[in-house]
Amino acid sequence: MAGQRQIRLCRAGLYYTLVLLAVLSGAVSRQLNLLMLLGSVLAGPLLFSVIYGRLALRRVRIERRLPPHLHAEERLFVDVSVTNPHRWLGLWALQVEDVVRREETAPTHSEGTKVSVFFPLIAGRETQEVRYEGCLRQSGRYHFGPLRVSTRFPLGLVRHSRVIEGDEVLLVHPKLGQLTDQWTQLLRDNVAGSERIQRRGLLEADFYGLRDWRLGDNRRWIHWRTSARRGTLVVRQFEQRRSQDLAVLVDLWQPAVASELDLEHVETAVCLVATIVAEACRRSARTLIVHLAAAEPLHRLGSATSWFFREQMDALSVVKAHQQDEFPRSLGHALALVPPSMPTVLVSTRQIDWDALQAAAAERESQVAGRCLQAVNVASDELSQLFHR
Repeated sequence: MAGQRQIRLCRAGLYYTLVLLAVLSGAVSRQLNLLMLLGSVLAGPLLFSVIYGRLALRRVRIERRLPPHLHAEERLFVDVSVTNPHRWLGLWALQVEDVVRREETAPTHSEGTKVSVFFPLIAGRETQEVRYEGCLRQSGRYHFGPLRVSTRFPLGLVRHSRVIEGDEVLLVHPKLGQLTDQWTQLLRDNVAGSERIQRRGLLEADFYGLRDWRLGDNRRWIHWRTSARRGTLVVRQFEQRRSQDLAVLVDLWQPAVASELDLEHVETAVCLVATIVAEACRRSARTLIVHLAAAEPLHRLGSATSWFFREQMDALSVVKAHQQDEFPRSLGHALALVPPSMPTVLVSTRQIDWDALQAAAAERESQVAGRCLQAVNVASDELSQLFHR
């Protein structure tokens, strides 16, 4: 959608105009034909700059292509394409400026960061594409736009610009870190004996051999060709798989007057939760429970799939920390809904109030003791042994 058009004199154009006015003023006051002729010659380039720029930017189409998804601190690539709709008129020295700003930034940074790309020449009926790169350090919702196209061709006297209204939104997912071997071992020790072994059906398990028929075997498992050859019933044998569910409870807290360290703890907690969910979604046959005590509480339950992973990344991208002093009761209520044998990870940006957690769980007739519970305080020094950003 086209916005307002702007035209202004550049510094060189301002000086040029002053010289032109001085020549014309002298020619009129003294009635000198040669000066009048000189003034007319000087007015030609200025007039051509005004006319060309207006015609060149008319009906120009500009498109921006953002990546489908992005994690914080990953390389950002944005493609900007310009189409020249004119048949005979070429577009020279076009500059396209884009604005990138994070939602809910401080007022001093509300204008965002400006990025520009340059097109030396776009011939008639031609489309050219230029890419600019960057790096977004924080997760969140980013707005791109509006686009501004401008040119100072041919002499740099006049700058014509046209604003393309409208913006596009990109959700930047939290950065994925790395869980250490100590974390894996610690979680494995805590959930020892909690794994449930499931025998899969015919279409779900891995077939690896044959054996004789036993009482209680499913008739669908019978391998009829081998049974006919041997003269006795033979059934398929399937591998038994282990499937481990996981629950992630998060206390995303920051004080009312947050310091840089407090904000860093919140970002680290979000990064840790995103990494845990990503690691869990790499393995199938899992059920994940994610509960966030934040400014807007979030509760999700589903199978560990790519769709579930994408949904959680979108939610974690825009989550905000709460500022309640007391430990959230919703965490105890959510813990009561988790089966006692299910491995549970409790992440907090402060010291965990176990008494408050136990009292909240008791309201739902549940207990904290006896669970496969692993607590992580991102403000402690022990985090570096379990997780790397």
